[in-house]
Amino acid sequence: MTESISNDIPSGSVADVATTTPISTKPLVSKRTRRVTLIIGVIALVVVIAAVVGLGYLAYTSYDRPGDVPATVRLRDISIVVMAVETLVLMILVLIVIVLLLTVIVLVYDRVIPILEQMNKTINTVVETAHTVRGTTSFVSEKVVSPFIQVSSYAAGVVRIAKEIAGLWPH
Repeated sequence: MTESISNDIPSGSVADVATTTPISTKPLVSKRTRRVTLIIGVIALVVVIAAVVGLGYLAYTSYDRPGDVPATVRLRDISIVVMAVETLVLMILVLIVIVLLLTVIVLVYDRVIPILEQMNKTINTVVETAHTVRGTTSFVSEKVVSPFIQVSSYAAGVVRIAKEIAGLWPH
């Protein structure tokens, strides 16, 4: 059935182009983007592991010895450093989210807008076809069907009159 439908569409028409050409052949994510994402992920993992190991070392060596700074002061200093590192990590994550949002915007621009343009062309073709069909049916109705109905009704009237006249004569 699809063969007959595709054969009905003249080649080179908007509907033919919109349904047979691919929208885009570009990959969703480039190799460079994948490589950059992998490098950033590895760096983030190394930073997190270093922070955990460093905090573990500081916690292990935080017992009080005579003449040392009290543990509460060291704990306060460690907390300040942890908060500073956390702030830096959050800022980096916000930057990563911004970059990802820009990537999504570019993908939408590259992928979705061409799809919408092709859908618009296809919808315009369908609307034009509907108008053509409407015009054709009104033409056929006015020029073929209405005269045929009139001729048919006249013929039915003539047949009825002939039957009535034939019924008046004795057999």
